[in-house]
Amino acid sequence: MNKSFLNLALVFLTLNVFSQDDTAVIDSFIAYDAIIQSQEGGKRMKYSGMTNFTFNQAYFENWISGGESSLNGLLGVDYNLNYSNRKGLVWDTNLMVSVGTTYLSSNSFFRKADDRFEMNSLIGSQINQYWNYSAYLNFKTQLLPGFRYFKENGEDKKEKISRIFSPTIVQIGLGWYYKKSDDIWVNISPLASRGIFVGKAYTENLALGQKYFGVERGKTSNVSVGASLTGRYKTEIMDNITIVNRFNFYVNYIEKIQNIDFEWNTKFLLKVNKRISSNLVFHIQYDDDLVNKLQIRELFGLGLSVDL
Repeated sequence: MNKSFLNLALVFLTLNVFSQDDTAVIDSFIAYDAIIQSQEGGKRMKYSGMTNFTFNQAYFENWISGGESSLNGLLGVDYNLNYSNRKGLVWDTNLMVSVGTTYLSSNSFFRKADDRFEMNSLIGSQINQYWNYSAYLNFKTQLLPGFRYFKENGEDKKEKISRIFSPTIVQIGLGWYYKKSDDIWVNISPLASRGIFVGKAYTENLALGQKYFGVERGKTSNVSVGASLTGRYKTEIMDNITIVNRFNFYVNYIEKIQNIDFEWNTKFLLKVNKRISSNLVFHIQYDDDLVNKLQIRELFGLGLSVDL
């Protein structure tokens, strides 16, 4: 009788301990979110990123073999914020900023070496281990004024042709999000919308039929409906050399459905030591609303890196 009572008491005590703090007991045995493969040992939010600064300078005076004094600086920021919870919510946000300037002694003005501000934010609701329903936002603009440079009567001149938020490109969509890890993911949106927004000052004096970044005379926006495919793939190809690919494809259902606007950004990261690194960016883009030509951007830098 006493032995039965003791066994019953032990069972009751065990159940009571689990009922008092189920979460604490479970957390001690199960990884925080095995389904979406969080690797932070129970943390719901992960924050990572990198800041790069590259500076190049050259000075020549009476140098017999020739040369031109120059100054070049480039600041790059790339940060990620990843959140998840037990209810199947996934929220991934990325912020990229790249600003650079260059000066040659033969020019009267400093000129842009780079100017890019981009934010990607995606929220998903879990379907299974890798797939999620998703909604996403992509926001792009520039930070500094853009100029057209020309000579007039032998004198260097410049004309402002763009500024911050003009143009601004916003893309949103609904679909499915495949995420194997933070380094490999793809978002498929059969229903997506893209808007190009500009200042009216740049369109009110356009000639008939002329467009400014795809926006017609007197208007401030060009909105379309289509489908998009976006993704990211990061891998280490050898020791201290990492390659990061980001891509975005967009099809307009309303106009020129045969045209596919695309953007592919490849970055090679070469780590020399904890603080010194080198990177190579190769970026191609085609969007006939902006310019009916293939756009190419290439940047190479060796400098100081802060890895968070």
